[in-house]
Amino acid sequence: MIKGRILTLLTLTLIITSALPLLNGLAEKTVETETSSQFTHTVFAEECTATWCPNCPNAAEALYNIYESGDYPFYYVALVDDMNPIAKARNKNYVINLYKIYALPTVYFDGGDTNIVGSKPTVQETEAEYRNLIQQEGQRTPWQPITMSSTATWDGNAKITVTVNVTNEGSKTYFGRVCSYITEIESRWLDKNGNPYHFGFLDFAINKPILISPHKTKTYTTTWDGTKNHKGQTFPDITADNIMVITTLSHWIPHYRTGYQGGIYKQRYFAFYVDQTTASTPIL
Repeated sequence: MIKGRILTLLTLTLIITSALPLLNGLAEKTVETETSSQFTHTVFAEECTATWCPNCPNAAEALYNIYESGDYPFYYVALVDDMNPIAKARNKNYVINLYKIYALPTVYFDGGDTNIVGSKPTVQETEAEYRNLIQQEGQRTPWQPITMSSTATWDGNAKITVTVNVTNEGSKTYFGRVCSYITEIESRWLDKNGNPYHFGFLDFAINKPILISPHKTKTYTTTWDGTKNHKGQTFPDITADNIMVITTLSHWIPHYRTGYQGGIYKQRYFAFYVDQTTASTPIL
């Protein structure tokens, strides 16, 4: 049972579907998370949250505790709804109704295959719920076995070159979407308790469809510039030691799911399963 008051957002907008070498003295680093024999892939979560939400700090702390434990191959991003219009747009992707109703906090696992709405009274109880779903998602078999790696190169002046390599190890053609989330490890945005979010999402470096034939590899490279306009925001003050680029690969087939339900309001959405996740950080 979800304890406490669940906060809902209501908007009247129509659905919008979104959906290397040393340089300047900085080295590339790929963050390695070893997939255990029990997990078929690295699990990914999106934390739908807001700075004014009183139930959100438990969710934020629970997710970070799990990540820090290193118990699972697992990454997540914080979609801070009230501070970043790009994050808000991503949150709205999880609603197919005309009225954009969703709850805070909601955590979507592996592209929304499963979700948890609200939070428990304690961080420990919230964390236990999240761990159960991470373990569940880790058993899910991806559409095709995928190998993916990424690197991030700090080019100076808030510019990051992101390179992603995706290999289809299976016998069928893979069609889906590759997304590279630029995140701040310690976010500029604070939760209701005054603590910084972790892996706060700024913008996508890569967000495009992908088609890979069996046993083939595709490489995507782009340079993301924090000084440019990102839906009314700029991030010229980012630093190399506080950035993580988290990249996901999701399959194109939609799966109907339910989210928040309260009174006459029912959240419905299509989940696009994340089949692989990787991450990289530029370091000094």
